[in-house]
Amino acid sequence: MSFVRISKRSIHTVPKLPLFKQWSNDGIKGFMSKEQFDISWNKYQDYLTKKLSLNTVGTEFESKTPFEIVISTKNKSNLNQVYHFASQSHNNHLFFQQLKDNTATKSSEKILDNNEVNEIRPILLKQIEKNFGSFQNFKNEFNLKADNLNGQGWIFLVENSDKSLEIKSINNDGTPYHFGRNQSLDLNGSISTNDYLTLIENKTNTINKVKDFTLPLLALNCWEYAYLNDYGINGKADYINNFWKAIDWNVINNRVFLTF
Repeated sequence: MSFVRISKRSIHTVPKLPLFKQWSNDGIKGFMSKEQFDISWNKYQDYLTKKLSLNTVGTEFESKTPFEIVISTKNKSNLNQVYHFASQSHNNHLFFQQLKDNTATKSSEKILDNNEVNEIRPILLKQIEKNFGSFQNFKNEFNLKADNLNGQGWIFLVENSDKSLEIKSINNDGTPYHFGRNQSLDLNGSISTNDYLTLIENKTNTINKVKDFTLPLLALNCWEYAYLNDYGINGKADYINNFWKAIDWNVINNRVFLTF
């Protein structure tokens, strides 16, 4: 008796968003038009997943999730292409997964500001206030990081292994999951002594295979494709401001690993 071995190929596909149909028709109200949503989710995420499929076909990464691929390839320079599409795909999903419609009117914005704090899990709000002084201070610092990020990149609020919170400014296709791939330093020009010491520390930790247990909680996409259609070349500040009104804090609360 002979046996026929059937092999099953896997492809990477665009994840399903709960409000996908609504956002495709109407956009994310108060934050992103349907045209902008089509560009930054439908078209770009489709591009990323197709390229990821092409770059992983027939390899051990073919059936792994983008997150698993990022973790597996973060230290392998010969797999930069695979890492790039996996990291971008995962980061973009984190960003869109946490959004909701902003239906507030101008007259209700102050009330919404108060509700924003009330929606945050108490243990997370307590840690934000502990690390940044107040929720408003946290927003100000987050906005400053986003505004000062030159070029393309991401801004993350992350939970560290010691339960402290930190805002990470990450360039290009960097990931918050590993210090060696944070890409938080701008290396296009001269760097400070502190930045140099950080590079040496990261190199040493990578050689010694130190594990990084950083957990991203909140993500802001600062790539131009995410806002240029709606906000224009000089509209980044408005995009950042409107972002806060479109955050679904229930999603952020579920990402928190804080325990005491």
